[in-house]
Amino acid sequence: MELQRKRYRLGILGGMGPEATATLFMKLVKKEKVNCDQDHIECAILNKSSIPDRTKALLDNGESPVIKLNEGINELISLGCEYFIMPCNTAHSFKKEFNNLDKIKFIDMIEEATNYIDNYYNNTKEEVTVFCTNGTRKANVYNSIHFVYPNDAIQEKVMNIITSIKSGNNELESLKKLIKHVNKPIIFACTELSIYFDDLYKYFKENPEVNVYLFDAMDILLDKTIELCKK
Repeated sequence: MELQRKRYRLGILGGMGPEATATLFMKLVKKEKVNCDQDHIECAILNKSSIPDRTKALLDNGESPVIKLNEGINELISLGCEYFIMPCNTAHSFKKEFNNLDKIKFIDMIEEATNYIDNYYNNTKEEVTVFCTNGTRKANVYNSIHFVYPNDAIQEKVMNIITSIKSGNNELESLKKLIKHVNKPIIFACTELSIYFDDLYKYFKENPEVNVYLFDAMDILLDKTIELCKK
């Protein structure tokens, strides 16, 4: 029996949140090395903003996002997507409940970011502070020996910034101040924070007196996505 031809190389299960989804697509376009429109990866973007809040589901007995996540996966399958990615770190904590992963290949942002950090620091004991939602922290999504979560006071500030970004506010200066305060290697493990990664990376590179190094899970995911989807 002949297999159905895939219509799209990549599917993006987005809407968590919409601005992070738009940022992911724009970064994908800019990262690809192309000469013309036709060289870009063909992809389908599903801005499924109806997916219930992942952190509320994990912490406050809120509505589970699993039904809507699986609905989105099935929609990408019906569109003929070969691979799919999700611009939401917290949603990855529900991966064990995903259906039909035999019909579409999932590029796991947590797995790729963890592998990248483990390889980057190799056999050292360097610690990377995880900036993430309370849900990601509660689910211990990032659990490599190199990852540490901030204390309660810092975590509260991170979560307030994430919530503010979701409300449409610009939190670039707040992030600069908080990163300077932490003054350690940091990984952005929330795609709302990823919106500011490029600007912040450039800023701290130009100001080496602040001893921080920034990683971004979204950025790492996109590099792997391009590697797989361009084959």
